[in-house]
Amino acid sequence: MKAAKFKEDALAKNLKLFRKKKNWSQTELAKNAGTTLTHINRLETGKSNPSIEIVQKIALALEVSIDDLVSQNDNSKEIKFENQAFYEKIKLLDTFSEEERNAVNIVIDSILTKKKMLNLLKEHGG
Repeated sequence: MKAAKFKEDALAKNLKLFRKKKNWSQTELAKNAGTTLTHINRLETGKSNPSIEIVQKIALALEVSIDDLVSQNDNSKEIKFENQAFYEKIKLLDTFSEEERNAVNIVIDSILTKKKMLNLLKEHGG
């Protein structure tokens, strides 16, 4: 099948981003997409231009749309923070497993609930 013409840098960046969101190694992605580790590595480094068939298989394995995979838009929807150290920690969440992200979410929810409770107590003279 003929190779599709994609912006290699967008595909490489998005492929790596979505793979890490699933907490998969390149080997796991290759297995789930029915391709080779070498091919995944070459795609993530922008050294290979895949066929549309491979892009479809990878998108299916990663559970994303083809558009998400090849789009030049910033799929990470990065938010700018004034506190750079905090921002760097937030970016690391992409490398966490779903279970780890859920645990972080529970901790954050607990902190926010505590803050709301303290604010309510202040408002009501407590």
